[in-house]
Amino acid sequence: AKYKELKKRFDHLGPEPFDKKFNLSYVYNYFKNKNKEIKSFLLDQHFVSGIGNIYACEILWDTRINPRRKAKRLSKKQCTKIINSAKEILTRAINSGGTTLKDYFNADLQSGYFKIELKAYDREGEGCKRCSGKIKRIVQANRSTFFCSKCQTK
Repeated sequence: AKYKELKKRFDHLGPEPFDKKFNLSYVYNYFKNKNKEIKSFLLDQHFVSGIGNIYACEILWDTRINPRRKAKRLSKKQCTKIINSAKEILTRAINSGGTTLKDYFNADLQSGYFKIELKAYDREGEGCKRCSGKIKRIVQANRSTFFCSKCQTK
């Protein structure tokens, strides 16, 4: 009975980035005919579980995809890049102890180390680490989005 309760509680959640179900067929078909911006989908736990705002910004920077791009306009190649980038960035974050923001500490009272690797998040006005552009900040769905307006044009 407890398993059924748990299953019911988590049934509405999308697959995690490391789940086999989070594949090209799933992502591309989910995006078909969806007019919402890609950044919103990366934060939508019904679509994919476990990608927060920081990692959504980093995935989009890594894939050079503009956070305002409509999901239905993403190619299969771009969907594949999102899937691969999500796995890579989350793996790096996990391996480096998470992301330090303000006063976060893990159970061992160690701060996370991933903060030093961030390419877009919380870097408004700073130079892009890939091109000569500057990182801009916009607000989407009441969340800050950081991106390079020069190289994240796709």
